[in-house]
Amino acid sequence: MDLTIKQENFCNFYVESGNASEAYRRAYSCEKMKDETINRTAIELLTNRKIATRVDELKLNLQKKSDITKERILNELSSIVFADIRDYVKFTVKIRLDDQNNEIQVPVLEFTPFEELTDSQAKAIESIKQTKEGFELKLHGKNWSIEKVCKMLGFDMPTVIENKFSDISGLSTEELIKRSKAVSEIDKKTE
Repeated sequence: MDLTIKQENFCNFYVESGNASEAYRRAYSCEKMKDETINRTAIELLTNRKIATRVDELKLNLQKKSDITKERILNELSSIVFADIRDYVKFTVKIRLDDQNNEIQVPVLEFTPFEELTDSQAKAIESIKQTKEGFELKLHGKNWSIEKVCKMLGFDMPTVIENKFSDISGLSTEELIKRSKAVSEIDKKTE
């Protein structure tokens, strides 16, 4: 592919930073240019067929080198999505004696020993830190992970809704109500 040195540099800087304007600033001398001009020119470069093709090649090469695949990302996210707090802690009751030698039940929270956690369970842990009261275990956020999985698998695609009213322009209010009731009856029968 016949790219100039500056174009090749732009492609590399863009893949590195993900910011077209920043890549343009690093690849070209543009000290006297306004920010708007830099932004517009950078976008124009990205829409150039040769530049876009080179950027795609560089991204593909990086992906191959990194060994990061959608499958691996989904596996990591599924560890978070399916994490269950009961795998990490257990509530038990211990019997203790009070000052008058009466037995009292004391609730106790015990953590699962780290070496007993599966790889999947360990991946779901965001942090463990010591506090004044003991240890704090924090799992990665499920909402964010579920959103990412849904997006990757296409579960968040828009739902197509069938229009049961063909042409309703010019109909009277009474006719619209009659049609609406008819559609409701059809919906009840198909449920």
